[in-house]
Amino acid sequence: MVEEDGEVVHVEEKSPRAVTPRWSVRRELVVTARLNADNVWVASLPPVLFTLTAALRFDLDAIDLAVAMVASVLWSMLFIYVFDTANQAGGSEEDHANKPYRPIPSGLVTPSGMWRRNYVGSAIFVGLSATLGLTTFVAALVWIATVQITHRFLKPRFYILWKPVTTWVGVIAQLGGSWAIAHPLDATAWFWIVALATMFIIPLSIEDVRDMGGDRIIGRVTQPLLFGATAVRTWFVVMMVIWPAVGYLVLFRTSGGSDVAVAIASGLMALLCWPTAVLTAIRNTQARNRLAYKLYSLVHVALTMCAVIVLA
Repeated sequence: MVEEDGEVVHVEEKSPRAVTPRWSVRRELVVTARLNADNVWVASLPPVLFTLTAALRFDLDAIDLAVAMVASVLWSMLFIYVFDTANQAGGSEEDHANKPYRPIPSGLVTPSGMWRRNYVGSAIFVGLSATLGLTTFVAALVWIATVQITHRFLKPRFYILWKPVTTWVGVIAQLGGSWAIAHPLDATAWFWIVALATMFIIPLSIEDVRDMGGDRIIGRVTQPLLFGATAVRTWFVVMMVIWPAVGYLVLFRTSGGSDVAVAIASGLMALLCWPTAVLTAIRNTQARNRLAYKLYSLVHVALTMCAVIVLA
């Protein structure tokens, strides 16, 4: 309603319409890139490397090797997609504080839209896994169940208790399912899978040092908030110093690999772990704590690379 020359004129006001972006491949690629930006390397490379280990260890021919590797790449990407969609759909409040570049805080999608992607991704994941063998199929079901239970039922205040368990189960499902793409699991595979899953979670609390602000907002109880960031960083530095020796004693020397292969694997771990320890110890900043977790992700990838070196 406005006034013109002393007369009141009624003007129909139109409310702005909410515009829902149309689905497109390009948009989904952008969403997926932002979705997986933090976890893609640590989550997608280890299963591919484990498939390669099994394929080379059991002498798959060129065609079977190529098929197994393509299947493994697809399987590993869906594995992390299932997790990240649920994690970000249920944790958007924290992401607004800690990771504003992710799809929900940046306005690309809504939490409900992310859950729909999770359901579709889970269905595709199960369908693909069913074509790759019983073990891989069961691993996919275990992972989907773990993800749903974690993000729908487990409480943030008990995070310090359930996080190591769900992560341990996830790594076992990931590595077991990916090995079985190329060859059935044997005693050696199981030993490495359980050892790698256990080793992965021991220094993993460094991940939570970078996210303390957002964790406080949602009431998540983490080791850095409970024991202090300094204690967690010190623990991480000590673990990185001794990690090459742990890898040698637990995995490499009993692998049956050649002395040269064992030496290369041990050297690779030292080359990554010791600089990670130094860089973490000499500076305590948010940027350095983020770098520490990224470097630790690289250490985990290298540890699975060592399986290729000493087992294949």
